Amino acid sequence: MKVLVKATLSLGSPRPLKNVYIGIEEGRIKVISKEEPEEYEYAEYIIGGENRVVLPGFITTHSFVYLYPFRYRIFSGKLNAFELLSVLSPNDIYYFSLVGAYHLLKSGVTTIVTSGPNLDMIARAISEVGLKPILAVGVNCPDSKENWEKEFTSLYNRWSSREENRVIFRLCSKDNAKEVFEISKQYNIPVLVERFVNLENIDNAVNVIGLGGGARSDLELIKKNGFSLSFTPSYEVSQFPLSQYKPSISLDLTPSFNIKHEVSVSLTRLLLTPEEALSAITVWGYSQLKYNDRGSIENDKVADLVIYEIREPPSFPLDLEAPYETMMFNLDYPETILVNGEAILDGGVPLNVGIKDIKKAEERLTEIENRRRGKEPRSLEKN
Repeated sequence: MKVLVKATLSLGSPRPLKNVYIGIEEGRIKVISKEEPEEYEYAEYIIGGENRVVLPGFITTHSFVYLYPFRYRIFSGKLNAFELLSVLSPNDIYYFSLVGAYHLLKSGVTTIVTSGPNLDMIARAISEVGLKPILAVGVNCPDSKENWEKEFTSLYNRWSSREENRVIFRLCSKDNAKEVFEISKQYNIPVLVERFVNLENIDNAVNVIGLGGGARSDLELIKKNGFSLSFTPSYEVSQFPLSQYKPSISLDLTPSFNIKHEVSVSLTRLLLTPEEALSAITVWGYSQLKYNDRGSIENDKVADLVIYEIREPPSFPLDLEAPYETMMFNLDYPETILVNGEAILDGGVPLNVGIKDIKKAEERLTEIENRRRGKEPRSLEKN
């Protein structure tokens, strides 16, 4: 299917492009032109227009999407996340992950790195929304399975292919680090290393994405070895800009659960420039995960795109003299989102999920409150 996007402004190329046409075919960008390309005159899907801004789809390098409905209470300490696991069924995890992915869709995220129990159900939920899941298999994490090698093999066989890997690791202690990095090297996949795991004395560490940003105690080692860094701006304090690390942004389980909010915090704390902030949620994040065919608006890149209409408050005005600031501080919802060149959100409305799914999640929440209060036993469910 041929798709034609018209935009007043495009960000995500080496420089901002004004009044541009983007032609998409077979899920990839094929044409970027100042003039309407003749071969797309009768495209099956024509979107955008005046006051539209197009950007690459965003990526969050780590999140606990299955805990999304509980993010306020967990943040305030009113609920222990890991005690909650004892009352969550596989179907609970599915529906809570689905509404979490729904939220991320409406904030412009197209690829979600996530971890937690029952990663297969989480991946199904994210995929149902139309987004791309990347599963971080926990090793010695409070919410991970004991036999992490078996889980990795099972998920890798199910969710990865020769063309695209969808499974990585999340390392929560130095135990088993040697084995994890050996597998990482064998499969050429990244390892998310939790902020409390110091990389010193781990000799075979490769493909590292260090979580925790400027708060890590081993930053010099990360810099020396050319490892990657991811941070959650609203959670972490850094006394210096992080530009030299080309970091990505992790949502973790922030109360806002909004990647654009995290970007705006990174700007007001002078950790990144507006141009770098866009890179952090696009090309730098994808590059850390070894996806070099996406995250920018260039010919032959994967057509995961986010389109905003900048016409009225709260996004008004479209300031072409400060294009990156306009978009990085703008917390408005996207108008259209394409994944592999196909719309999964149009007119601000998700196309694959809706209110009925939210109601099912609400019912699950009520059941869980009853379980926690001991009013009813946890039911047996089929996966």
